[in-house]
Amino acid sequence: MDDYFASGYGALLDLTSHQRNLLLIRPILKLDFNKLMHTRDDGSYLLEGIDTNYLCLAALYFMMEGSAIQQGYTLGEVREHLKMLAGSMQRTLDEESRGRIADIVLDALSNKSKKYIEHRESYFHAPSGETKFLNFRLIRFEPDLDQNYRYSPTREGYLVLMGMLDLEVEDYQVLIEKMLVYLMENRRFEQAYDLANRALSLSVEHRQMIRDFIRQAARSPGSVKWSTDIQPTLNNARKHVEERQTIDFSMKESLTEKIRGLDNPEARAPLSRLHGQLDAANLQRMKLLTEIGGAGQDFLDGQVSGFRARRASGLPDLEYSILPDLMGRPTGEIAAFADSVLLSLYPAVNVMVPDLSNLFHLLLERRNSDLPGESEDESSEFEEFLEIPMPFPKEMIAKVHRWLDPKMHGADILHLGQILDQAEDDGLTFMERKAVAFELYRAFADSESRYKNRHAIIDGEFESSVVFGDNLRFEQAAANQETSHD
Repeated sequence: MDDYFASGYGALLDLTSHQRNLLLIRPILKLDFNKLMHTRDDGSYLLEGIDTNYLCLAALYFMMEGSAIQQGYTLGEVREHLKMLAGSMQRTLDEESRGRIADIVLDALSNKSKKYIEHRESYFHAPSGETKFLNFRLIRFEPDLDQNYRYSPTREGYLVLMGMLDLEVEDYQVLIEKMLVYLMENRRFEQAYDLANRALSLSVEHRQMIRDFIRQAARSPGSVKWSTDIQPTLNNARKHVEERQTIDFSMKESLTEKIRGLDNPEARAPLSRLHGQLDAANLQRMKLLTEIGGAGQDFLDGQVSGFRARRASGLPDLEYSILPDLMGRPTGEIAAFADSVLLSLYPAVNVMVPDLSNLFHLLLERRNSDLPGESEDESSEFEEFLEIPMPFPKEMIAKVHRWLDPKMHGADILHLGQILDQAEDDGLTFMERKAVAFELYRAFADSESRYKNRHAIIDGEFESSVVFGDNLRFEQAAANQETSHD
């Protein structure tokens, strides 16, 4: 590097923004690259003939449309939309396969393989000459004001939808206005329609920014300031509406004249389509004006809610109801249903109580047993705990254990990739090798491991046609006394 600068060629070109834009679509490309990892029970490839790139972008666009209507779409609505798209690509898909494809797309966008943490990609930063990391999310899954969880794109998700142009909303608006005029003057109405569609998404993004601030103010009063956070956003949104109203009005007048001057229905069709898109954009701006007008009252309501006593949840009181009744039972009877009680306390599918600490906080809260206006017939806030079945047949697991046990009870240090390669050499089928990988990852937690003489340690990453994720190194338990947890 020193020789390069000394030779007189100058400093390295800073391409950080270009690199960032490429990294944003890497999660989508990874899914396309790893298509063959997803199979059916009979070993056939689930995603064969399915364009996952299209499904990911369509999911982002659908979430963006939902954020314009009601702060996003729910999980069920997004899954149904993706199932419909998957069925359009392959009409022979059954209902189960369509649902699996929808889940795979959502898992890729939300980074489920890394336990829903941010996507993390490395790149070379030319100004500093170092390798840096970019952390980002493409979608968010957050509750609205009614505590209904909904999907919506993040800022990076909007960048993917807007052609990877990293511009401020106002700058992007000016660019679209100039491009729309240019395309209409050159009678390129199909391209003008696509550009008008992007202009509509800008109004949606303004609404999303306002809602994010209002929701944050309601959830954490004091974390958002009106003068420095919300008011500048509202001013930019008002400027956006004012400028777009003027431009769109003149464009609609021009389009109307062109439509009246044409007799051929085929020639009028793209102009009418563009005219309808401009009407849709105008409707979004009207909704944006409603958001702007109500932002002040919504902000005040959020501030007031921080000082309002919480509504009683209707859950039984732990100290006055549950524990006294529990202590009055015989020990044998308590032990008989202890396992089911403990399972019900895990935050698996309960809707209104997200974790165990909040559950105890609610149960320890003292309140009257009879509250006016509350009914005993109200639906429960808990859902039944669903036990996840074993993904492989018992006969296959038994066969895998017979093959794997001699190797794991040996003295050599083993790696996940090494074991899977040996399984392939020994003639194990694709599903049997997946079962081997399942048992090995299960052995990462000492409490779940079948092999108490082994201790699993994460040693980099591993990727193959069978499985990808953390690479595990299995050592003798006596060589490392640390205990791993799942």
